Amino acid sequence: MKKTVIINRAVPGSGKTTITNRIVNKLEKNKVTVAIHSTDEYFMFKNQYIFEIDKLYEYHQKNLLEFTKSIEKNIDVIICDNTNIAPWQTESYTILARTNNYQIIFITLDPRELIKHVESQKVTLEKPDAHGVEEDVLKNMIKEYYIYDDLLNPNIVISEHKHAHYIWNSEKNTKIIIGTAKHFDSDFIIRILPDEYRNIQLSIGNKILKLMEE
Repeated sequence: MKKTVIINRAVPGSGKTTITNRIVNKLEKNKVTVAIHSTDEYFMFKNQYIFEIDKLYEYHQKNLLEFTKSIEKNIDVIICDNTNIAPWQTESYTILARTNNYQIIFITLDPRELIKHVESQKVTLEKPDAHGVEEDVLKNMIKEYYIYDDLLNPNIVISEHKHAHYIWNSEKNTKIIIGTAKHFDSDFIIRILPDEYRNIQLSIGNKILKLMEE
């Protein structure tokens, strides 16, 4: 069975956490060891999500460090449960996967209508842990999702005008362009369309197991 890194790729509110839970349940029933690493977890305080932009770089580094520890422990399946919309956000994880002989599966969830993402982010009594991502941020993330979606296909020509490569400036708490993006690095891509979301929850765990056995 092949050691596997799963990279989730989705705008907040797409349901990637639910998909991840379905995968984990199936794998653990089959005695497969699993580790999940999400930068969002570092912003959780007493079941509430409290985002602090000046902590973003630090927490991403912490998440990468814990991911590295799971690699060193030889965990069977390691999941990076960040938004991972652009290649520069995934590169550190995929380099580690390649260096340590893990295959790479991307699970990319196409966005729903904007209003559904907005509703999913509202903090309520029933959802105190919702992230409260604002509408304009979500709108921009959906736009970027589709811009970089091209680069899941290694045969697509990269455009220096369309596909910018960024780094995070931790002093100014903003991303800055430093060149042109690369393609995403993957062995397999599982794309989940909004109208497929409910049904694929039943089969996603088996699909991952099959790809590990090939």
